[in-house]
Amino acid sequence: MIGIEIEPSAIKSALVRKKGGYELLNWEIFELPEGVVKSTGIADIDTLLKNLIKIPAKFELKNPQVAFSISGPTNSAIRILELPYIDENEIELNLPMELDKYIPFSVKEVFYDYQIIEKSKNKNTSKVIVAVALKELVNDYANILEKAGMIPLVADISCLALYNVYEVNYQEPSVSAIVNIGENVINFNIVKGRQPLYIRDSINAYNIPIENANEDEIRNYADEVSAEIYKQVEYFKTINPENPVEKVYITGIPTVSPLFLQALQERLDIDISLFNPFKNIKIHKDISLKMQKYSAISSISIGLSLRGTEKIK
Repeated sequence: MIGIEIEPSAIKSALVRKKGGYELLNWEIFELPEGVVKSTGIADIDTLLKNLIKIPAKFELKNPQVAFSISGPTNSAIRILELPYIDENEIELNLPMELDKYIPFSVKEVFYDYQIIEKSKNKNTSKVIVAVALKELVNDYANILEKAGMIPLVADISCLALYNVYEVNYQEPSVSAIVNIGENVINFNIVKGRQPLYIRDSINAYNIPIENANEDEIRNYADEVSAEIYKQVEYFKTINPENPVEKVYITGIPTVSPLFLQALQERLDIDISLFNPFKNIKIHKDISLKMQKYSAISSISIGLSLRGTEKIK
């Protein structure tokens, strides 16, 4: 399954195979003109379609199945809910009536899915992760992918795709935050071992072309991002005081700048590390050189393609 991440300046696409271990077979990026995609959705359907049509040919696949993602607090939400201990049928029956309490949308506006991640009869609780995305946006992306000759099988949330990549590559017992700095959204995951504890998106209002930025611009950008990371970590601490965050893994385009990472470390009193999406994922020899350049922006698309290595409910 091809994983497709659509951002304002580019489409990023990945194909991962699981055969014994995981291997990235191919990865492609297609640059987009300014204004084609905005944070609210597709602004120029024709131009986006012209670029999406290139994907099946580049991957040498006819009518490939694809997973795509929705992100941003105005388009999606993920909540980890602690509910009374009930079976899955009861959750499925009652969740639509309760969902409005937990999400910033009307339940009528969204597609939603859920997964029980922990059940305890002794504590009489069920921990459930719920993901929602705006129906209109999901339908828009699914329709244009179909027009481009692909089969949209999975609509995912970028934060969950990021978690997929973390789960494959890292198995740390400590509490860690994984942060992806996208063009207009920052994706946050806080996890302990293999259990997600907190998942959020926030707006990235200070995006700059990092490759051409001067030192002051990079440091100002690091100020903005570090303030957002601090805010999210501190809020998490208020709701999970027994699980302090010990390490932050960073990925996204600004991480190509050593100065950005250095400035981030100076501002945050916490261990900052560069996230490695290829710790346990082999890179096919034909694209190994390419991925040295693009590894910092590949995590979401790889996480989406990983959906094709599991059984889809």
